[in-house]
Amino acid sequence: MGLFTPDVNNLRELYRTMLHRSLDSERQIVNDGLPAMIEDSTNSELKNAFRTHLEESKEHVSRLERILRENDGEASTSKCKVTAALISEGSSTAKDAKDQTLRDVVLIAAGNQVEHHEIAIYGTLRNMAIILGEAEHAALLDKTLDEEKHADKVLTELSEQINVAAPVA
Repeated sequence: MGLFTPDVNNLRELYRTMLHRSLDSERQIVNDGLPAMIEDSTNSELKNAFRTHLEESKEHVSRLERILRENDGEASTSKCKVTAALISEGSSTAKDAKDQTLRDVVLIAAGNQVEHHEIAIYGTLRNMAIILGEAEHAALLDKTLDEEKHADKVLTELSEQINVAAPVA
């Protein structure tokens, strides 16, 4: 699979560009981000939340590949620098946290940041798909958006339990 070179002169081209970057983002999350977060987390509920979302994210990759094949005939990517930066920052901060509970707090925060980015992207893509008359794509993107919102909610609920156990001074 090649690298997609964006051309952004209209809404359809912007939609395609964002789809290609979203595919790269999800692949980074599946291949690098979530596996590292699963390995680095110490709280069993947090590990399970990351594992569950890893499986969902694999489905997100499949949905995006399907949409791109229908749109472009291939599922190439365009580098998502935002996701790369969020994964790098979260990983670096987690390595700096000496206390295990504090490391879990860092991982939750990093996960929430990635989820918020994805929620923004999938909401935007869904709205573009509707405007472009791509009802089936909009439905697939809406399903992904709902799953990202749920993952964010799970992490937020876990943070309410785990954050209080972290050292404060």
